[in-house]
Amino acid sequence: MTIHFKKAEEWFTFYDGQGNLIERKTEIRFDPLTGESSRLVFDAGLSPVLPNYTEAAEQSGGKNCPFCPENILKMTPVFPKEITFDDRITQGEAIVFPNLFPYSKHNGVVVFSGQHYVRLEEFTTQLIKNAFIAAQTYIQNVIKTDSKVSFASINWNYLPESGGSILHPHLHVIASESPTNYQAITNEKENQYKKENGTEYFSDLYETEKTLDERWIGECDSVAWVHAYAPKSHNDFIGIFTQASNIHNITEQDWLSFSESLTKIFATLNDQGFASFNLSLHVSTDPEAKQPIHVRLIPRLTIGQLETSDINFFQALHQEPLTYKSPEDITRKAHAHFNSRIK
Repeated sequence: MTIHFKKAEEWFTFYDGQGNLIERKTEIRFDPLTGESSRLVFDAGLSPVLPNYTEAAEQSGGKNCPFCPENILKMTPVFPKEITFDDRITQGEAIVFPNLFPYSKHNGVVVFSGQHYVRLEEFTTQLIKNAFIAAQTYIQNVIKTDSKVSFASINWNYLPESGGSILHPHLHVIASESPTNYQAITNEKENQYKKENGTEYFSDLYETEKTLDERWIGECDSVAWVHAYAPKSHNDFIGIFTQASNIHNITEQDWLSFSESLTKIFATLNDQGFASFNLSLHVSTDPEAKQPIHVRLIPRLTIGQLETSDINFFQALHQEPLTYKSPEDITRKAHAHFNSRIK
């Protein structure tokens, strides 16, 4: 295993109005796979307050929501017969249908259940598992009809701070022959790593972080969690499917392990006052793929009385992530939620 954790420090020195010296450190960390940098900056005391969407849910739910039970079969589109003969794909309470405004060549929307507003602590393993199995089924059906599809992902914008335009919990499933920038650079660097080391990067990351025990959070059967060394936000959780390498060999037990452990990550977010997040789970469509499937989750929030976005010019235009929180500190918070059942 040849994973290297590289960082650099910069110091900004200045004075307050009384002439007292102030020193502020910026730590620049480099992603061990891609080499991309992110910055750990001075934390003036970021302390988000959990938002309450009860009133918004009352106003936007029921007859006003296309995803609620009274509307979903009337207001959502249906798939062509080559995807499913039943118009939509179902798994338990989860329902998959086409996105009216697609982000990709193939774009399914997965509604978790009939409940319009689900608080973070209300998500159950069964609710999560069914939604992701439904997403998996959709991707597998797409692959059968479109041999050009090479890249797929399951994505979740939870609550408005994340960019979610509908409060009702739902996933976006995208599949295409064209990768996103993240998929392209990750795929390129994974292949380069395999060529140079003869091993799979995310397998080595799992072993390395577990041995170092600095950003190792814990594992639930076949899904392990670490905190990113060079985070893309104030938390950056990476989940690794240790037994699954492509969309075809993810088992129901894998999804159960993922769902159980994800509720622990949700509890960690909740502890910090984070309610909203972005999640992307990247899956290979190649049945011969060997790289473990991985998922990333970052919180989203607004800051201060003006409800300022947590993304500014640095992230949006310089493409340089910022975090106020130490990855190692967040790891300790998350690890506390992984009890004796989840080691």
